[in-house]
Amino acid sequence: MRVFYKKSLLLDILLAPLVLVSLVVGLAVQVRRLLYEKRVFRPYRARCRVISVGNLTLGGTGKTPMVMHLCSVLGAKKLAVVSRGYASQGRGVRVVSDGKSVLSGPEACGDEPYLIARSERGVIVAVGEDRAEAIDFVERQYAPEVIILDDGFSHLGVERDMDIVLIDGENGFGNGHLLPAGPLREPVGAIRCADAVGIKGHSAAVEERMERLDLRDKVFHFSYGLDSVKAVDDDTAVGVESIRNRRVVCMAGIAFPDSFFRLIYSHGIRPVKCIARPDHSGYDRDELRRIITEYRPDAVIVTAKDAVKIAGTEHDRGTLWLYAAISLQEQGSALKDVLRRKGFLQ
Repeated sequence: MRVFYKKSLLLDILLAPLVLVSLVVGLAVQVRRLLYEKRVFRPYRARCRVISVGNLTLGGTGKTPMVMHLCSVLGAKKLAVVSRGYASQGRGVRVVSDGKSVLSGPEACGDEPYLIARSERGVIVAVGEDRAEAIDFVERQYAPEVIILDDGFSHLGVERDMDIVLIDGENGFGNGHLLPAGPLREPVGAIRCADAVGIKGHSAAVEERMERLDLRDKVFHFSYGLDSVKAVDDDTAVGVESIRNRRVVCMAGIAFPDSFFRLIYSHGIRPVKCIARPDHSGYDRDELRRIITEYRPDAVIVTAKDAVKIAGTEHDRGTLWLYAAISLQEQGSALKDVLRRKGFLQ
């Protein structure tokens, strides 16, 4: 996937046959969206209000931290999160949390829904390949006031009251091509359908594109902050200062691990090794032992998404296995202003 975010003449030549396919994909995607807009295809209408959090590109743009941020902002309401449960082993509708207890592990529901369920107490979390079916089930069983639809922008089969689209300012829209020649799921112009556009960090190129699309009034900015470092096994907080001068390995199985590594560096931690792994990848005990044997670290720091899988895998208890608890920090009040206009906040 990273090749889609690099630009060179050689890559353009190699991707040329796929660009033709992507043009056909783009046409099909636009026709599909038009058919939903004209009500030729009828989306499912939930009984409660729905907020969709999504993106235009493959990979991470901050959807999970944004969902968790919304849970915090809308905390006065009875909330549910519905996700597809990507890379999970289960089938059908699965309840990850009933708002009181976490009922499923990451293997059955996916690492991101499990992370949301574990982090956001009081929030109902469910997954299902058929999002309409999952929403209907959640409404009948729990009667939430608001459902947050995770990764829902291109999922037109569910009607929503508010669409939030996220863009990674550093990576932007990659090479600008749709799948399979690039990272885009839809043409960039589809972002006009969004009610709010969140840009992680700042990018002159992305800002200029938003200007050309006349979306300035919909844009808000956000960044990540390191809340704390916690033990993988029991969530015990560990002071950052206590590991700054120790031998540390940093590991991330996310779409764009470099941003995570930079966040760790920005807090004065200097890892002896940064290990980037494929997004959503699992772990086995032999691999974790190999890391300890090769680098002899005092501590291994991973993302929260990796931590939920490592906690369930046999690992060396003589080493500090830690995860970085990251929060999303909205810059300004633009998102909250849209939530108020849409009636989600007073």
